[in-house]
Amino acid sequence: MTYPRYKALTRKRQPHGTTSPVTYVLLITAPAVIAVAALRPR
Repeated sequence: MTYPRYKALTRKRQPHGTTSPVTYVLLITAPAVIAVAALRPR
C-alpha cells in the first residue's frame, strides 16, 4: 500500500493592492467605538 506524498498546507497570499477583511472590520468598529464613547453621559 502506498500513501500519497504529504504536502504541508500553504496559505494563499493576497496579491498586493487588496484590502484584508480585518481592515474593513477596523474601519467600521473604530468610528463606532469613538462615537459610543463620545455619546456616553459623563
